[in-house]
Amino acid sequence: MKSSFRMVMVLVLALTSAVSVCLAEGEETGPSELQKGELLFMDEFATTKLGDWGCVRGENQSNYYEDGKYIINVVPSDSWWRVQSGKSFGDSIVEVEATPTGGPDDNVYGVMTGFLDWSNYYLFMISGDGYFKFIKRENATWTQNDPWTKSEAIKQGKTTNLVQVKRQGDTLSFYANGVKLADYVDDSFPEGKVGIMAGTTVCGGGNVTVSFDNFSVWGIGGT
Repeated sequence: MKSSFRMVMVLVLALTSAVSVCLAEGEETGPSELQKGELLFMDEFATTKLGDWGCVRGENQSNYYEDGKYIINVVPSDSWWRVQSGKSFGDSIVEVEATPTGGPDDNVYGVMTGFLDWSNYYLFMISGDGYFKFIKRENATWTQNDPWTKSEAIKQGKTTNLVQVKRQGDTLSFYANGVKLADYVDDSFPEGKVGIMAGTTVCGGGNVTVSFDNFSVWGIGGT
């Protein structure tokens, strides 16, 4: 079973008005539903000039540009590192190509959306051993913390996954490699900044490195 984060495990999760609907394992839908509209923002990480990602090189966590990629490295076990782009969007499709390049496959990486501040945002995360998870942080509390769910749509190991989040009205839809994994209904953060994250788990161990490329935000097509 997929490891949980210690800081998440000790929290008593509050009931909220949000309703989550997870597709059962093996019931993922195809890619035809995800229709893109106008390109609103693109960062290929060839320059530091486009976003507010920043650069930090620390003993425990680092985020920096290297060879046209954006790298996040997390050394301690049971730790996350989140970076926001400085760009805010409402209804949109956010996507990034993410590749674990170092550390255990029992890791975590993905997309942050609806970011208001470090106490209020959504995270959609996948792992190198083929699981996905949705977490919502509101008023500095993890108010939504779904269990890890296995999906064959997620490529395992040191392989690139296309991670996508579609926000339309009060529905958030989460995709891996064009395959929809789950829908969540929540209207807490109708607009917010977008970003990326990577981290380690308790049992997986530390020193995880994930490379990100082609971060983009699209309008929703067909509307």
